[in-house]
Amino acid sequence: MAHASLVLTIGGAEIDEVYAGLLALEVELDDDLAGMFRLSLALRLRSDGTWTLLDDDVFTPWTTVVVRAGVDDAPTELISGYVTHVRPEFGAVPEQCRLEVLGTDTSVLLDRVEVLKAWPAHKDSDIAGQILKDAGFEAKVTGTDVVHDDKVATIMQRETDLEFLRRLARRNGFECFVDGNVGWFRPPAVAESPQPLLAAQFGAETNVNRLVVELDALAPAEVHAYGIDRITKEPIAAAARPGVQPALGKTGGAALSTGGVKPASVVLNRTVATSQAELAVLGQAVHDRADWFVVADGEVGADRYGAVLKPRTTVTIKGVGSAFSGVYYVRRVTHVFSPDGYLQRFSARRNAIGPKGDENFGGGR
Repeated sequence: MAHASLVLTIGGAEIDEVYAGLLALEVELDDDLAGMFRLSLALRLRSDGTWTLLDDDVFTPWTTVVVRAGVDDAPTELISGYVTHVRPEFGAVPEQCRLEVLGTDTSVLLDRVEVLKAWPAHKDSDIAGQILKDAGFEAKVTGTDVVHDDKVATIMQRETDLEFLRRLARRNGFECFVDGNVGWFRPPAVAESPQPLLAAQFGAETNVNRLVVELDALAPAEVHAYGIDRITKEPIAAAARPGVQPALGKTGGAALSTGGVKPASVVLNRTVATSQAELAVLGQAVHDRADWFVVADGEVGADRYGAVLKPRTTVTIKGVGSAFSGVYYVRRVTHVFSPDGYLQRFSARRNAIGPKGDENFGGGR
């Protein structure tokens, strides 16, 4: 079996006392949330009355924390962030005394100050790039097409930079997140090459401890948006187009409605949009988000998997039947380090069922 490794850097250095007192560590990476970590450490009372770690000023607020993990190779950075909460707990006996340290990734730097600012005549991607660069991040931004004409309306920011960026991302069907010193504003990377296979009930290749797959046939397959042109005062309308977001399987959600059952439809009739083009983007974003109608939740041991599973990219799952085996987009991974080993709990999603035919199942599904 593979062997996992863990590297913790606190304030730029590895600290032996941290490794010695480590009880558990969780790192949660989610496509909708900031990355977070939770450290649980044993506290030891010294003969002079001071406590290890707690009185050593190791985890002072805003101390930098970097977590790296690997499986038989060079460790991969899971999260780079800051200490935001310190929670010591003192039990009845020394063995019950522990320290819990919580923190978040570097996106917290974008979430400290509420801003009131106008962004006239900008594309959403231009705004995102400017905010990320001004905050000191390397901006990896995918361009958007709609220019918000300030003769019609001006985009207003009335929230923190992070909240504003995520609002812009949602209405374009994008993701917005940070990874170390890089800020991303992009569509889901569904075309990336899959990570190593996840296998359930596949003999000697099985590496998944548990897997639950759910198909939601109630998810909307059609989205229509309506509004009023701000200049002509004429009604405007847009319908989302299927297939704009690459399908990860053969059969999409619209094809699930059979036997006289109509596809579920959503109407956006109170949407603020400055033009028909902007309305179309908003409707498409709602459609593409609802298009993920298959969700797989599971757990994999790093020693059996032999790799570090990452969110915001794809993975191929096999051994769960022809309908559900195939490529999924990983949206969340919680890395759990404990005396029992290194576990990775994940949630992945899919916008189609059945194989496309070009999947690499490494010998079968």
